[in-house]
Amino acid sequence: MAGQPPAPGLVLPFVYLWRREHERGEESGRKPRPCVVVIAVTAAPGGAIRVVVSPITSQNPGETRAAVEMPRRVKAHLGLDAERSWVICDEYNEFIWPGVDAALTPGGEAAYGYAPDALVDRIRAELRAAIVRGGLKGVAR
Repeated sequence: MAGQPPAPGLVLPFVYLWRREHERGEESGRKPRPCVVVIAVTAAPGGAIRVVVSPITSQNPGETRAAVEMPRRVKAHLGLDAERSWVICDEYNEFIWPGVDAALTPGGEAAYGYAPDALVDRIRAELRAAIVRGGLKGVAR
């Protein structure tokens, strides 16, 4: 994973730390989960890449959370399960690539693949809307 720089749309396994867990004082996520890279920028003169990921969950986020449902065909393309899933768009984790919380897919790969640009655009639009509402919360890792 460290050999190839990330790009928006990359879906990777990452030990995501939910905001609610962070607020309780936890410092590490509980399990690897698929996450979508929404931003990847060179952030320092030394070439460090700062990455922002949004988590994918099978738990229905309900009406109070900003989320985008993942199309079943995209999940199939990525090799994810067939259950309904959502990309959560009102919180994120931010880290320097590759990060200590990177994981491997069940098949031993560094990433699941790429989400289509149209889906990434929808996720980014929801993130921007959460910013406007004042509801976007991040966890720096």
